[in-house]
Amino acid sequence: MCCFFVPAAEAALLIVSSFALGKSGEVSARKVAFHCRRLSFLLFGGSLLLAIEHLWHGELIFSPPFITAMKSPEDTAVMLHELATVGVAMAVLVTVAYAVFAVAEKRIISCVGAPVSSGDGI
Repeated sequence: MCCFFVPAAEAALLIVSSFALGKSGEVSARKVAFHCRRLSFLLFGGSLLLAIEHLWHGELIFSPPFITAMKSPEDTAVMLHELATVGVAMAVLVTVAYAVFAVAEKRIISCVGAPVSSGDGI
């Protein structure tokens, strides 16, 4: 129904925190900001694709309440349950997968010894 709201909300929080961390002069804070931005791109991209899929299947509409699950209290309860289970699970899975790949990237770079350009000068 609207499970993509949870990863989108996490991505929005990551973008805000990356801007705050990016203004810091510390290198470690800028590295964390870089990872926050990359993870937010993954989360926003997945949320966008899920929103398109939900629109395609008629779960999202262009008139209020915009989400078909909010037309009745029974459907709203089902929607909130889906947010709490499926949405949180998707957000956690993407975050854990990104963390694994970030650690693997760091180990590969340390083994090879060649710096990889992150596009941010980090």
